[in-house]
Amino acid sequence: MPLIYIASTGNHAGQSLITWALARRLTEKGLRVGFCKPFGTRPVQESGLLTDQDAILFKQILHLPEPLLQICPFPQPEQLQGRMDPDKILADFKSLALTFLLKYDVLLVMGSRHIFFDDATYPVPDAAFISGLNSDVILIDRFQKTAHSVYSILSVTSLLKEKIKSVILNRVPFNALEDVQAKVFSGLKAKGIPVSALIPDDPYLSYRTLGEIKEILSGEFLTNEQNLGQTVGGLTVGTGDLKDELRLFNRTYNKIILLKPSKSEKEGRESHKPRPIAGILLTNGRRPAAPLLKAAETAGLPVLLVPADAFRVLEQLQAHSPRLSPNDEAKVRYMTGFLDRDNALEELIKSLNLSPAA
Repeated sequence: MPLIYIASTGNHAGQSLITWALARRLTEKGLRVGFCKPFGTRPVQESGLLTDQDAILFKQILHLPEPLLQICPFPQPEQLQGRMDPDKILADFKSLALTFLLKYDVLLVMGSRHIFFDDATYPVPDAAFISGLNSDVILIDRFQKTAHSVYSILSVTSLLKEKIKSVILNRVPFNALEDVQAKVFSGLKAKGIPVSALIPDDPYLSYRTLGEIKEILSGEFLTNEQNLGQTVGGLTVGTGDLKDELRLFNRTYNKIILLKPSKSEKEGRESHKPRPIAGILLTNGRRPAAPLLKAAETAGLPVLLVPADAFRVLEQLQAHSPRLSPNDEAKVRYMTGFLDRDNALEELIKSLNLSPAA
């Protein structure tokens, strides 16, 4: 079936990243991949137009020619209440999807945050879209507790039956992986449910990049902007991680040290200084002296200048949950590595019976 609906059982389930990994593999196989999303879930302004973050992301990474208003036709679904009949919304979106399929070998449709919620802000539930589009379904479960995930998956599969082509258990705690593999993964497979992959809750997939931090803080790279895809695992205002020529930065007080992800911290072990540095963030819009920039250039280290003070920087970063951008190729490769275990991604794609147009 050339129309694939990506559904989710909870917030922060990893829909965007898993959809990106799937789209990337399908593109590598020579298929023309389209993307659309009926309702916005993460509104954002783009060139004065209200749209959805996923619409922007997939337009860029898949080089889609369609305007954002076609990729996500209803970015503010709450405004449709009482103004547009649900049947009309479904009919219009179905017509749009069929138009997409004239140009693409496969169309990926991303659903709402939670397939179960009968949210008043979404006048058409995911199940109605799936039925109306007669689409195949990939279900992504945001794992929380064993009983909750089993109930959610069984409920969805009993409703959608053979439309479910794959179930992916995502964000499973590392200390629960073996138990979930034995009790949930194997148990669901024994019931005939097509569980494809078990993905750990790896903090690397939630890290921000320097480029994203620059956007959030309206910053400016003073050195080594080419490293904007570098992930940031933490930050500190201390100086114990500065070494060699970077010790010059001890002279300035308007700095925050951005740290690279640490394997020891990921495993819950104490890390030893100096820790690897991703970049140096300078606050208050105060440009550093030339010797500091030269030291950063010599070390190959990005320096990011932002207008806010340190307290405002922390507030802004806490207020913005991490989001994907085209610079997150490293994250999608990392996720693909999990999906490729036991040949899961290839088996999933095989179950979709897709083929390039002649």
